[in-house]
Amino acid sequence: MIVNCPNCDSKYNIPENKIGDSPKRFRCRKCSEIFIINPPKNVTAAMGDIPIDEDSEEQRAARFARVLASDILIYNRELIDEARTDGNLPEVMSQEIQKSWDLWKSRFPEESDKDPDIFSDALNQYLADGEKIFRSQDYS
Repeated sequence: MIVNCPNCDSKYNIPENKIGDSPKRFRCRKCSEIFIINPPKNVTAAMGDIPIDEDSEEQRAARFARVLASDILIYNRELIDEARTDGNLPEVMSQEIQKSWDLWKSRFPEESDKDPDIFSDALNQYLADGEKIFRSQDYS
């Protein structure tokens, strides 16, 4: 299956058996863009599932916000754990959060205007371990 990066249009040949029957996150090696690879349509149709592209814009925005927040956590776990303990998580992670916010807002401008809490909810879920530390007005 040939997959194109939506940002830089780099092409990747991904074996269909590696994708399986559920969507997978993929990071472009060239530009570091994160995007979703959907299973081949014949697999989705055989399963009787609703294809991922029929999700609402809000669902896609929330999913992408969770991807961004989980990536921040994965690449900065020790720093985040220390900042949680010290009580300065928003300050310590402000630069990474701002980059992710800018990317999320560029992909979902309507959702970022209409419901910026989608992004802050993802930050609270992943970075703050469920606490309500992040608010949308802090970076919007």
